[in-house]
Amino acid sequence: MKLHFRALWIMLIVLVVAGSTLAASSKDMFLEVFSGSMGGSWYSIGSEISIILQNNIPGLTARVAPGGGSANPGIIQDREGMLGLTYTGTALEAYSGTGVFKKPHTDLRHIISLYSMPFLWVTLRDNEINTVYDLADKRISPGRTGQTGLTIAEKSLEAHGIKMDDITKKGGTVSLLGDSERLNMLRDRNLDAASGLFPLNHSELQSLSINPGIKLIGLDEKAIDRLMEMVPGLAKVKIPAGSFDKYQTEDIYTVVSVTSIIGHKDLDADLVYQIVDVLIKNRERINKYIMAEDNVMLEPLTAKGDLPVHPGAMKYYQEKGLVK
Repeated sequence: MKLHFRALWIMLIVLVVAGSTLAASSKDMFLEVFSGSMGGSWYSIGSEISIILQNNIPGLTARVAPGGGSANPGIIQDREGMLGLTYTGTALEAYSGTGVFKKPHTDLRHIISLYSMPFLWVTLRDNEINTVYDLADKRISPGRTGQTGLTIAEKSLEAHGIKMDDITKKGGTVSLLGDSERLNMLRDRNLDAASGLFPLNHSELQSLSINPGIKLIGLDEKAIDRLMEMVPGLAKVKIPAGSFDKYQTEDIYTVVSVTSIIGHKDLDADLVYQIVDVLIKNRERINKYIMAEDNVMLEPLTAKGDLPVHPGAMKYYQEKGLVK
């Protein structure tokens, strides 16, 4: 009898464990979408993405988590998270172990390109700052540690012959702040200029355009060529006069980077297929946060380079005829 009951208990334990494993794979999936700093555009987009995924993939619970373009590849490589936003150029550097990344992040996989984002330097409209060269001794905030925008800002200064250490030596300041914090400090005139990867219709930029009034600072075209050599995945872009606000009377040139979703190679292929499918079907909801013409979801391999595409995503693209 003791053997009989012992065998029965073993069978029950096996069934419970098997049932729990099945539930975890099909009914109790949990996924964090690592985004940007709280209050920034990426955090809003990451929140929208998590809602889209949770509402359209049965059994999936998803939530947004703070992060950054340069931080998220490391989070995913270390399996602290499995899905996150970054820029394709940053993902390429992380995968190859170049730039700010000390070792190759070979477990990263490209899932989907979302939209292109311009890199912008902005200053108050009444400031006598009209070029990046004018920032050499000013109070600036180029971004926050972990943001890809900070890397691009630093390199954009270097492309104009300015090193951030030299700014402080000349009496200026360099403050590493989150999106909302640095824009608020610009509003309060505690900064002379701030930079970041922002859509032109960014709500806080549009608010600043009304009061106290801001203007975009274009990059020197020769400096853009140098910048694109220093930072992979960037492309030159012209922002035509009047694109930002009615006070923008001239075309300006800058660079854009493509925001993408990357994931860990061990993410389930069927789940990744569903993620791509529901995001493309709901891309108009992403367009609430960006300019619709910047959406590049149907160009799935934008600036992919050598970064492998996740098999689940590739299956979707091949079935839909988006890649051969």
